[in-house]
Parts: sequence; structure tokens; C-alpha cells
Amino acid sequence: MFSSCNDCAIKSHVLQKNGILHELSVDNHLIERVSANPFEMEEKGIADFKRIGINNVYTFYGFCQKHDTELFKLIETEKTLNLYNQNQQLLFCYRGLCQEIRRKEIALEMLRDLKSIIPKDLSFIVDSAVDGNEDGIKNLNYYKSELEDGITTGITDNFYFETLEIQRIELCISVPLNVGEDEIPENMDYEEWKKSKKTPFVTSFLNVFPKGSSTYVIVGYHREFPCNWTMKFIQKLKKSTRTEILKELSDLVTLRLEFWALSMPLFEKIEKTELKKLQELIEVNVFNHSEYMTTDINLFRNA
Repeated sequence: MFSSCNDCAIKSHVLQKNGILHELSVDNHLIERVSANPFEMEEKGIADFKRIGINNVYTFYGFCQKHDTELFKLIETEKTLNLYNQNQQLLFCYRGLCQEIRRKEIALEMLRDLKSIIPKDLSFIVDSAVDGNEDGIKNLNYYKSELEDGITTGITDNFYFETLEIQRIELCISVPLNVGEDEIPENMDYEEWKKSKKTPFVTSFLNVFPKGSSTYVIVGYHREFPCNWTMKFIQKLKKSTRTEILKELSDLVTLRLEFWALSMPLFEKIEKTELKKLQELIEVNVFNHSEYMTTDINLFRNA
């Protein structure tokens, strides 16, 4: 993820291993939402939950040891950690963005390999997935470049960041989000619309993690491309009851996220019937980015 660096990447923790993730772990393990093994999808659905050790949980191969240490030192060191500092808010959002780009790059490599071995009459499915990942990577790289300008110069004026403190829930999220801002006109197909589009897809950044007795939510977006859903989400967190906030977070991970982790005690409180409904909702809404999506379940009602 670091331009011009050719050293091997290490497993970078998306959130602070020795602070945030360690505080959340039980016997040095957490639960991570992962893609299901293809041979188990008929039984489990397309998503699964795995108990993973702290050295491997919520990681991605993104930076070499040197750059991972240097870039994120401020948010990895307890003495310098300041969740309300804009430069540190930017670093949280940047690392979450980089993991998503790398995940899409790996998916793209797999899809291109897959195309060479599947029947030709099914290749259109892979072609569509390849196009989607290529578009996603291109879009996220625009924001990556903008965030890197902020890291290099120390000037974060292009972005709006806000940190909110809510009652503790043992949940970890660090992702970019695309939520229903870009509507394709009825008289245009996707390719035609994409070629005519002059601006990047509206993308915001979301971090959620417990620290001490609270959970912190760091939200960001580019000031030139503000996200309506994100602005509403911020207001809901400020004004809602704990039950309403837990429902918002439940809908968020159910409908919009593939990459999140939680403590084992919290996972054990999720009702099995809710997990079954979660699988059904993921499969139905996998390509739905509408800002108006909601569900009738609350995974965290017992949190």
C-alpha cells in the first residue's frame, strides 16, 4: 500500500493490537466475520464467524514492518493516542481504507484466475465481478491519494472528521462505505453512466471500537463529496437511546459490512435465530447500497 516500497508486507492489524484488540480479547482470541468456505456455503450461507487468535485477527497484508510502524505510530502508542485529534482520525480512516483496497485487489486476482477455468457461458458473471472490483479500487485509490496528502502535509482541511463516544459495545469496525448517493438515470445503462461520471463515488469512513469503559465512533468524509447517510448516522448516534444505537449498529454490520470483529462474550449473546436471519439478509442485499435499508432484527439487543 506504500508507493515505491518493494519490501514484503507483514500482517498489519487494522486496529491497535496491543490496546484495542487485546482489551477486547478472551484468551487472546476474538470472533471475526469472514467469508464462508465455498464447500460449506449450502449449510452456512455466504458468511461465517471464526474464533481467531489476536496475532491474526482483523489483519491484512498492507505494509512492510518499517512503514507500518512509522505511519501509524501515533495511533499505536498509548501515550500519544488522541481519538479527537484530526491527524489521528485520518490515520484510523486511512488504514481502514487500505485494507479494503487490498482485499479488493486480492479478489480481483482470484477472479481473473477463475475466468480461465470456468465454462464460457458463465464468464459473464466473473466479468461483472471483475468490473465491480476494478471500479471500486479506482474509486478508493482517489480517496487514498487525498488522505495521503493529509498525512504528508499535516493539513486535513479536505476532510470532515468527528469522534463520538457511546456506551461500550465490544464491536470493531474500520471500513470505507459507499451508501446510495449515486443514482443511475433510467435512460442510461451502467457503462454509459460510468463513462459520463466526472466525480468519484461518494465514500465515507467509519471506525467503531471499545476503549476503556466506552466505545468510540470515528466518522469521516471528503468535504467535496459529503455523504447524506453518514451525516444522518452521526445525528442518530448523538440523539438516540442505547437500544436505538445498538439497532443502528446491527443494521450496519448486517447490511453494509463484510469486515468486522467482536468479542466472544458479545457473539455468544447473539440469538441463533438472528444469525440465521443475518445470513438471509446478506444474500438478498449483497448488491444493494440504498441508504434506506433497514432490518427487523437486532443482533445486539442483548449487549
